[in-house]
Amino acid sequence: MKALSKLTAGVGALAAVGCTGGGQAGKPNIVFFFADDIGAECFGCYGGVEYETPCIDSLAQAGIQYMNMNAQPLSSPSRVQVMTGLYNDRNYVAFGYMNEDEHTFAQLAKEGGYDTAIVGKWQLGRSRAMLPKAGFDEFFCSQIEMYLESRGPRQTDRYANSMWDNNGQRYDFAIYGPDAMQDYAFDYIDRKVAEKKPFLLYYTEPLVHTPHTTTPDTTIWDDLYDSRFTAGADTSFFKYQVRYMDRQVGNMVRHLKKKGVWDNTIFIFASDNGTSTRILSKTSDGREWQGGKGEPNYLGTHVPLIITWGDRLAGRKAAHLTDLTDILPTIADIAGVGIPEEWDLDGVSLYPELCGKEPNAKELVLVHFNPLWPTTPSPKASRYAMDDDYAYFWDGRIYNYREDPEFRKPLLWDQAPAELQARLQPLKDRVDQMADFYPDKPGAPRKFPYKTFYDFAPPQNPF
Repeated sequence: MKALSKLTAGVGALAAVGCTGGGQAGKPNIVFFFADDIGAECFGCYGGVEYETPCIDSLAQAGIQYMNMNAQPLSSPSRVQVMTGLYNDRNYVAFGYMNEDEHTFAQLAKEGGYDTAIVGKWQLGRSRAMLPKAGFDEFFCSQIEMYLESRGPRQTDRYANSMWDNNGQRYDFAIYGPDAMQDYAFDYIDRKVAEKKPFLLYYTEPLVHTPHTTTPDTTIWDDLYDSRFTAGADTSFFKYQVRYMDRQVGNMVRHLKKKGVWDNTIFIFASDNGTSTRILSKTSDGREWQGGKGEPNYLGTHVPLIITWGDRLAGRKAAHLTDLTDILPTIADIAGVGIPEEWDLDGVSLYPELCGKEPNAKELVLVHFNPLWPTTPSPKASRYAMDDDYAYFWDGRIYNYREDPEFRKPLLWDQAPAELQARLQPLKDRVDQMADFYPDKPGAPRKFPYKTFYDFAPPQNPF
């Protein structure tokens, strides 16, 4: 495992190349917009032709578009990974849970002098006390203490007629959850700009997760409040959810420009996992793809990553490997905070690349996918590592994911040519660090007594 001390230089070390912000204590603001359940194939800038994504496509033209970005195939595993900069084999406990003594990117931002807020989906433990411990000064979220209690035949836990936890002080009713989120986020930005304080806004957008229901920009949206799981199989309104999410990105960019801080804001757009398997999406090459959410394959992990810094970056594409562990060291670098070597992170900082320097090398991506639902084992749990073209699985399967993104045509390790075995040996070595892996192997210890919503939920199909 590489040490991050040599990779995480911080703003001070990069100041010599002119890579510092202006105003607001000299540091750029950070907006991390994290979409839910949408793979790269849905976006025009990644070849999608099925949906309207002009605002996100414009971001790709103005910043760095990462072409080989990978998440975990499911939400909670990805959210633990992005918060901590570690692969799931080192600290993942169970779905909907994160131990509260983990180091997070929000804590590092606070250390660097940032005010911090999280707006949107939490899903990492049923405790209001966790969010301040995780480094957030403010929160306006769903899925903290209220979740099952907020669902019913005329409401959802995130969209129409939903309830939102406002800083642990009260629950706010929202006619439409994403709109209430946006209102809170804009108010937060306004206050921080007025105070001339640099801020980190972690915007965990619930769109486009199920239920695939209508949105306020459709004429019949007010009539449909179907509950989250009973409506999940209906995909007819998915395209409108994509459009609404894209418009929220555009609204955020316009608001930052209106407040005069766009050129001093690093905007990160990514997603937590692939698209629902109920969704089929066409791409410009004439192919149709089934979403990969919950699937241990490239469609399950290949998600967008676009980073802009106002209008400072010439639009370009980056082909090298990236994954969600890279977000924490990137934010640490932006904030000018060094990372203790003993944290031994798996991620590498993308900040030097934003500054026009050579990108930090990432030799492989590890997918340790073991969601550990408290009520339902996952038969699709898998462990594999990826390089630029291949994936090596714990049981010896090899896939060329460029040619076979759905992982349908395995080559067995013992049958692979010696040259290919030599190339993939680093992947095998990393996977074999947990030589006793098996599907649904117990995760890291649960250190704290709080529960998740899924401890109480009936068995269900999360995909």
